[in-house]
Formats: sequence, structure tokens, C-alpha cells
Amino acid sequence: FEAGLKTEPLPGVIANFTAYRTSIDDFQVSVVSNQAGTLRGYLANAEQVIVQGVEFDGSWQVNDRFNLYGNVAWTDGKYESFTEAPPALEDSGGAVGQVDASGTRLPGLSEWAASFGGECALPGDLGGRSGEFFVAADASYRSEFSSSPTESGYLNIDGYTLLNARIGFRGDDGWTGYLWARNALDEEYFEMLNAGGSSSGYYAGLLGDPRTYGVTLRGRF
Repeated sequence: FEAGLKTEPLPGVIANFTAYRTSIDDFQVSVVSNQAGTLRGYLANAEQVIVQGVEFDGSWQVNDRFNLYGNVAWTDGKYESFTEAPPALEDSGGAVGQVDASGTRLPGLSEWAASFGGECALPGDLGGRSGEFFVAADASYRSEFSSSPTESGYLNIDGYTLLNARIGFRGDDGWTGYLWARNALDEEYFEMLNAGGSSSGYYAGLLGDPRTYGVTLRGRF
């Protein structure tokens, strides 16, 4: 079920709202079992999953040279019924090979997520080409989330914010060149944490990309 509202309350201003609720029966979950003698990765079946939330996205064309945009989302996702889930990392190694994870949150979903950005452009010439110089930046945030199908105190990932920026020239003839930086503040974060197999108790993390920068030249013929 989904309901939304698309509006333009002022000239150049767009504000859209959406609320939704999704129920899925027989949801397949990719899990990693850390029990001794168990196949490490397999598909488990969650009897029912419910995801619901509210989203906002909007933009503001302040003038011909400056615009802002952003979105905010609140999400609540949980297993309504998941009676044969693998044990959490801290419960591995015992006689229990399956647990009831009903009512716990889904992995990979942050309760809050947001992104904001803007661009400013000024007319000009570069190397005999007419066009515009521009500078832009955007930031994205997500709150902490579980990285394990069965929630574990060791496999929750802290929230983080990433900042990206770019500056360059856009020609009227279709040529664009700019300097860019991703994760400009060099935020250290995990994208994923995974439990090891065979009831060893270890877990491994996939690190997010560090600060990355470069130059892009794009043309159209």
C-alpha cells in the first residue's frame, strides 16, 4: 500500500511526500550460518516481512544559477515471522542451530537516511568555449543498521555521513570537465560486517571507500 502527494507550493519549489507499507510472505533471506558442520551460506525462508516508512524529496530552483535538492526517509523493516533463523554470532557454538527472530529488524535498513546537495553555476568562457563554471556538493547520511540476518551486538554498523564535491566547466558545445572528490572528509566506515563460518566466532568487515578524487572530461559529438 502506498500513498503520496506531489506538490509545487511556490515557483521553483517541488515538495513530494510518500508513505508506504509493504508485506511480503515467504521472503527469502541470504544467511550465513556460523554453526559447526553447517553449510556456511544458504537461503532461509522468513514467513513474513513488513517494511513501512515515510519519504520526502524536494528541490528549490533558487534562481537561474543556484539550486538545492534533498530527501529524507524514515524506514521501519522487521521480520513479522522468522522462526528458523540462524543464531546470532554471540550465540553460536551451542546446541541450538536455529532461533526465532520474529519481531527483529531486517538487515541493511537504516531507520533514517537523508541526502542534501546544491549547485551554483556562473556563465563564462574557457579556451574559447562559452558555457558556465560550476561548483557543487552533496552529503548523504544513514543511521546505524544491522548487518546480520539475525541481529547481533557485534554486527551492527554505526551511522555515517559522506560528503562529495565537484568543480568544473560545462561548455555549451557538450564538453564538460571537472575535478571531483568522493568521501571528501575521509570518513572511516563499514559497508558490511559478516560472521565467519564453522562456529569460529570471528567476523570480518567490508570497509567503505576512503577519500577518492580525480578528473573527468566528457564530450558529446
